[in-house]
Amino acid sequence: TAGPSPQRRVPTILKEQTAPSSSGADTTINNDDNEKLRVVVVGGGWAGYSLCESISTNNIHEKNVEIILLDASKQAKGGLAGGFRSANDRPVEAGIHGFWREYRNTFDIMEDIEGVTVDDVLGDFSPSVLYSKNGKVAVAPVLLEDDEANGEGNVGNFGKIPTLSDLSSEKSIRRAIASNLPPPLDLPVLAELDTTKENPEDTKVTPVDMLSGIGLLGAWADFEQESRASWENYDTQPASLLFEKAGIADALYEEFVSPLLHVLPMCPAYDCSAAAALSCFHVFALQSRGAFDVRWCRGSISEKIFEPWQQQLEKRGVDVRGGSRVSSIEKKDGGYTIQLGSMEGGEIDAIECDAVVLAVGATAAGRLASSSPALSSLDGTKDFDKLRGVTCVAVRLFLKPNASITSDLNGGSHGKTQLPPDVAEAMSDSPITVCGAGIGGIDELKETGFCIYDLQRMHDEFSVDYYNNNVEANDQVAVLEIDFYRADAFVDMDDDHISDLALRAVSAAFRTAKIDSDEIVDAVVLRARNAVSHFAPNSALYSPDVKLGDGMYICGDWVDRTGHASWSTEKSVVTARQAASALSRDFGLKDSTCEVIPAAKDTSQLTALRQSARLLRNVLPPKTLPPSPWVFAKQLLSGDKDP
Repeated sequence: TAGPSPQRRVPTILKEQTAPSSSGADTTINNDDNEKLRVVVVGGGWAGYSLCESISTNNIHEKNVEIILLDASKQAKGGLAGGFRSANDRPVEAGIHGFWREYRNTFDIMEDIEGVTVDDVLGDFSPSVLYSKNGKVAVAPVLLEDDEANGEGNVGNFGKIPTLSDLSSEKSIRRAIASNLPPPLDLPVLAELDTTKENPEDTKVTPVDMLSGIGLLGAWADFEQESRASWENYDTQPASLLFEKAGIADALYEEFVSPLLHVLPMCPAYDCSAAAALSCFHVFALQSRGAFDVRWCRGSISEKIFEPWQQQLEKRGVDVRGGSRVSSIEKKDGGYTIQLGSMEGGEIDAIECDAVVLAVGATAAGRLASSSPALSSLDGTKDFDKLRGVTCVAVRLFLKPNASITSDLNGGSHGKTQLPPDVAEAMSDSPITVCGAGIGGIDELKETGFCIYDLQRMHDEFSVDYYNNNVEANDQVAVLEIDFYRADAFVDMDDDHISDLALRAVSAAFRTAKIDSDEIVDAVVLRARNAVSHFAPNSALYSPDVKLGDGMYICGDWVDRTGHASWSTEKSVVTARQAASALSRDFGLKDSTCEVIPAAKDTSQLTALRQSARLLRNVLPPKTLPPSPWVFAKQLLSGDKDP
């Protein structure tokens, strides 16, 4: 049966102009001066909002541009990063999201949102604690103090000769030594390792184990973040092979590498691209001093950031439509027709437009391409069906507050909590705990990493001091958030069983008494099935550039993987700005604000290492991945010509 007639609008007659496209062909188009250009953005997360921000700033009124943002969620605020109020008027989110020091474009775009002051919305940089299945591994401190940061954010006090005042404590001695080491060699010095063994069989990482990580130096130097050739060399191989050839200590892999893989790219080494592992660790930890430093929102990202952002966009004239699920995209009369479907699957509307920007996840883009000949016929989408997603489950538990308040806690925006004292003590170093897979031998967690957050110490609305002044005692709650990654084993359980699993996970990680389910006042479980980008081997080869075809663009954290060295939220913002730039060139929008801030430059030490790596690759290129420097030297000295 025929679909509904599109909304009535004046057809836009497109005319060609001579200007080079990304492919080198002269395909630039522009709308007639007397006609309205309509752009439809599909997806209301960081990518979609950033795209709208970039092209709406100066274009809507002066250039007669119409922008419509569509999102399947009713709120249309934040996509997977967004949230809502529960039936009990408590804020919930689809997972907690951090803001790393090198999120340069993200911080830049936030500063342009009216009503958002970054230092008010985000807390200070906070430490985090890493746990493996063997217990507490280390406290990751804030690596770059405010007085060490400079304009580039990647040198700090490098080369500074320590004074006697710099050597007044163990912490200051560590910092003095680390300030004279380039990343990543500063990390083993600054990390506060936990060497206590509650069980004899526990494996604990030592400084010597940490130094074995230098085995990755060959691959790290050889892999260039913004080189398509480097991605092609490494993306076809699993990260497990990378770590095997690096010769890193088993304890380092078990205690550090594996847990971080399960919560950053959110997959085990065998199912993670070697390129993705190198890129992820580089961006989040190694590209500059302090790269691992992270800030957290002082409340719901939806309310603190996206709500004022939506108001700003709507004030400019952007039409933000929640509850609008796109079912297909058709090519028509030089433009496109967007078919909308209701959440129950029935067709309800259609929109004609001149340009489309997809700002959705990889699996959502694949589903849309499969139902849209206008997409599936494009070269850049031919492998979308091969892209996979990671299933995540976010559990927010509102608990009866403990009678005693634990104070003077480290990290976060607030130093008090009403969690049970043993849990509060276990989290005394930070309100953020990062846990690897296999915690507690729990079957459902064999391949599932997770993070535990004490939101009384992170969110103003839940803080003890705010409660004392603004909330009746009967309405006060302690709040734990447990976010699970690669949660396929239990995503289909009911909410009660998942909530109980979350409590078991907390108990197993901290080796504390399990909080009784009767202590739960309210619980919200949010499921994101196959929705988060999965960076499996070969996935970057399927990742498109930001321009798919004439009038068709795409952005998100899985797009243009071989380009700008960024991840997660920052990658979404960067590719949105890149897509906005391409669209603006094609349609002659000269007043867009879409300049991309470059990623941190390589340190001088890394630059020298890269030059050596290029020379070695030209002289004796490895057939798969380069071994560690000492393994490589041993092979050469022994006459092995096939490293």
